[in-house]
Amino acid sequence: MAYQHLHEGRYQAGFRLFEWRWHPEIIANQATGYPREPEGIATWQGQSLLGKSIVVQMEQGYGDQFMFARFLPALKMLGAKKVVVLAQQSMCKVLGQMECIDALTDLIKAGPAVECDYWIGSMSLPYYIDCAAPYVKNLFPITSKKIVGSEGYFHAMPSNIPAKIGVQWESSKNMLRHVRTMKASEMEKLVGYNAYSLNPEDDANFYPLPDDGWKKNWNKTASHLKALKGLVTVDTGIAHLAGALGVKTIVLLPKEDFICWRWKNGRWYDSVVALRMEDYDQIPELLRRM
Repeated sequence: MAYQHLHEGRYQAGFRLFEWRWHPEIIANQATGYPREPEGIATWQGQSLLGKSIVVQMEQGYGDQFMFARFLPALKMLGAKKVVVLAQQSMCKVLGQMECIDALTDLIKAGPAVECDYWIGSMSLPYYIDCAAPYVKNLFPITSKKIVGSEGYFHAMPSNIPAKIGVQWESSKNMLRHVRTMKASEMEKLVGYNAYSLNPEDDANFYPLPDDGWKKNWNKTASHLKALKGLVTVDTGIAHLAGALGVKTIVLLPKEDFICWRWKNGRWYDSVVALRMEDYDQIPELLRRM
């Protein structure tokens, strides 16, 4: 039911019902375990944060973590004395530029993550912000007309690569990979071969990026993204990072039945154009503008 609301752009109802993802029976029925971490800390459910500390678990895919980082500053506005973010090591330099974060860690059983008064999953933030006082809620809109941070909220120094278009034709390895991924040859027909490959497994006929460790370091990926003229990609995490950086991006959507709610309604990123398959003929003009 949560996904049905989100697909229709009813974000308030969708995020409210999305809280059910933490129910023990739902977690137990998932193909891959997704635990609530760390244990033993009270779940934040909108209580006063004045003088309190809170750990935010960045959850689900990389794209979701980039997408929902925009809501972290609201915790400081709600009075949090200390905001700790629990994330993978490869994310830390990108997230660390947000001044609202007091500590970053990838340790779930020791250190600052287990020393907080409250815990919350990052994708719960929109719901509790919607329940907050107007002075907070009005600064963090979540509607089909306006979403906070859509103009971009991350920054990176551009790398020194010559400016070209970047392409990514493979989705992350999840259950919808086969419907979101396209063949490299199909991407080449749409864009041409004079582009950088941001595909981590195979460059195909495209130009490779410098072998500087970017495949395991999102901060270096961000630096290369900022140097591009633009990005053409399928629905995967790099699309969200590019949008959060304000990089001009074309997201090539799959068949209608498999389009993610994140691209169906609302402009989560002003710099991103999400194209359905029947609109791929717009690509030459969009590339010319890039």
